[in-house]
Amino acid sequence: MNRNDKNNIGLAMYTVYQSVKKDMTTSFTHLAQMGYSGIEFYGEPREFPKEEVCFALRESGLRLAGWHVEWRNLQEHFLGETVNYLHSVDCPIAIVPCLGGKWKVGHDSRQECRDRWLYYIDNLNQINDCLQKEGIRLGYHNHEHEFQLQYEGQSVFDLLYGNLAPSVIMELDSGNCIEGGGNPLTILQKYRNRQVILHLKPYSQVKGFNVILGEEGDDNNWQELLHQSEKDFLWLLIESENHTLPEMENARLCMEGLHKYL
Repeated sequence: MNRNDKNNIGLAMYTVYQSVKKDMTTSFTHLAQMGYSGIEFYGEPREFPKEEVCFALRESGLRLAGWHVEWRNLQEHFLGETVNYLHSVDCPIAIVPCLGGKWKVGHDSRQECRDRWLYYIDNLNQINDCLQKEGIRLGYHNHEHEFQLQYEGQSVFDLLYGNLAPSVIMELDSGNCIEGGGNPLTILQKYRNRQVILHLKPYSQVKGFNVILGEEGDDNNWQELLHQSEKDFLWLLIESENHTLPEMENARLCMEGLHKYL
């Protein structure tokens, strides 16, 4: 997308997960009225009947940007079922939301090592090949630990994107990057040839994630990221973990904050 294209601004559904669980269609309609054009799903597919998802998207006019698909659902035993579901809701991108870290996805701290990440890279490339044959893209979403973990002088983040197939999408979470000690602009410039979905996550060294996008204290330099990175993003997806506000109000205020920089 063009950096100023407001037609590809969406919301990562984690931001409004409880609201969507209560009433998906009404929540999506309100998001569309706020100016969002897409939604990136979060949660187990089995929790969301495909008929309900398709109806809510159709009624609201939101487009499905992608889905955060848990690692276990991309393994051989479940991959076929996952692909069938993604096809049924016309989902174009499957994003791996996390590996390792404090969530212990795939491994815990006792198993943490460089070889574990090399194993993931090999698996991700194989999954990518399988999904591409089905017309679905694969991406990976970072947390802070990919920047904090270093092996042989290289961060896990650079280990991943130095070895993942070029067709694997980088979903760069700006707030998680900053929390881990990284610089989102540096990352975007270093990997200028890789397609990127930018997760616009407000983050403050003082308030943590309890900050609104663009307010004083948000450590993201949005002007720099959106205009100096010289990247054309597949999507700009707001994802806020601010727990001090009602979900829908938080989504509205973050969208208003973003518009200052577009």
